[in-house]
Amino acid sequence: MRSPFANSSLRNRLTIGVLVLSAIGFIGAGVGSQALLRNYLMKQVDEQLISVVGGTAQRLDQAGIAHDDDAPASATRSVTPLNRVPTQISVTVLDPFGNLVGGIGGDLNANKITDYVKGLLPGQVAAFGSKPFTVEAPGADFRVATTVLPSSLGSVIVAQSLRDFDQTTHQIGVVFLIIGGFVLLFIAFAARQVIKLSMRPLEKIEVTAEKIAAGDLSARLENFEPDTEVGRLSTSLNIMLSRIEESFAARAESENKLRRFVADASHELRTPLTSIRGFAELHRQGAVPDGEKTRELIGRIENESMRMGYLVEDLLMLARMDQSRELAMTDVDLSHLVSEAVSSALAAGPEHPITTDIAHDVHTQGDADKIYQVVTNLLANARAHTPEGTQIHVATYSNEDGSYITVADNGPGLSPEDQERIFERFYRVDSSRQRNSREGSGLGLSIVDEVMKAHGGTVSVASELGNGATFTLHFKA
Repeated sequence: MRSPFANSSLRNRLTIGVLVLSAIGFIGAGVGSQALLRNYLMKQVDEQLISVVGGTAQRLDQAGIAHDDDAPASATRSVTPLNRVPTQISVTVLDPFGNLVGGIGGDLNANKITDYVKGLLPGQVAAFGSKPFTVEAPGADFRVATTVLPSSLGSVIVAQSLRDFDQTTHQIGVVFLIIGGFVLLFIAFAARQVIKLSMRPLEKIEVTAEKIAAGDLSARLENFEPDTEVGRLSTSLNIMLSRIEESFAARAESENKLRRFVADASHELRTPLTSIRGFAELHRQGAVPDGEKTRELIGRIENESMRMGYLVEDLLMLARMDQSRELAMTDVDLSHLVSEAVSSALAAGPEHPITTDIAHDVHTQGDADKIYQVVTNLLANARAHTPEGTQIHVATYSNEDGSYITVADNGPGLSPEDQERIFERFYRVDSSRQRNSREGSGLGLSIVDEVMKAHGGTVSVASELGNGATFTLHFKA
């Protein structure tokens, strides 16, 4: 069954909760205080009755009880009335047979105690002992203390009406009820104000959440006191919002990169495809005569298809890296690997002299094939973007931070803007460093960056216009 307060606001529920708990506390305090007061007053009454009954019994025993000598013992004795005393306490004297001998006091009581104690024999009175007890009566009960006269000639019964006692305890309960009602009203007002003040930070959080829901991901919560619950909550939410904003920004950037990548890849593929289609169309139409011209045409088609093949292979390589496929990690001898890559580069581009400074026994953990491709790409990039005859220098070394490979040239260099974007896919530098080789796909440095990230390493570039460029591979220890 659904709670009736399920649809009420948190402020109302907290106020009602405070009132309910306060009411329970006041009721408990009132009932407990009233019980303690009753016990205290009853104890006072009992002490007073015991004092009266003890002194009265001794005096009456010394004075004796008047009898009618001519009447038989079983006959009704004549009662010698005592003086009237306007009080709620009454003293009643019974003879050994329970007959009323006399009494004093109790004139303010609506009921007479004699109506309830006549007939009590000394044995019955002795059974009560010295402990007071309550006699129930219409209207107001009596509190009674009894004793047997030392001479055993009768009993003394001292009683006090509990009318004032009941009125006092009842009035105390009413006073507690009235005071509790006023206090509850004050608590309700004070709790409402305190809760209202305490809820203000949550209202600010609500406003901020509405801004975020409306699309303002830069909205942040105020910095509340860090030692409070709301302060800790706002700090956590701000951290979460920052990460969400970063995630959305990264997603948007990724989508932009994907769109640029698709557009650039389409452009790169369209160029060789257009060339191949054009050459094929010329051949089909017979515009190129057989012989040397035909072989030249077929060679161009082959070169363009190879260029497209390189591009497709590089795209597949990047796609595999994006899928975070596991690398074949082994111990790689970087010194031997770089030497082989340099030998291949000298054979592929003898117009670019290469010098080396390769330290021995430089090792790392990684995928040898991927690392070999990274070094090859850097050497190809140096040949493709520098004039013929440009010196290329390759070095390897290691220290406590890890292993390093550097590929440097003394070509035209890179601008600071180019250095920031040189590893983006299909990024084009200025015309002074446009590639002059048909081998390039425009993705070589992007592959270098992705492979190094997969190995937990980094690739960096240092360059100045006119002073060449140096690419550094760092494999962490």
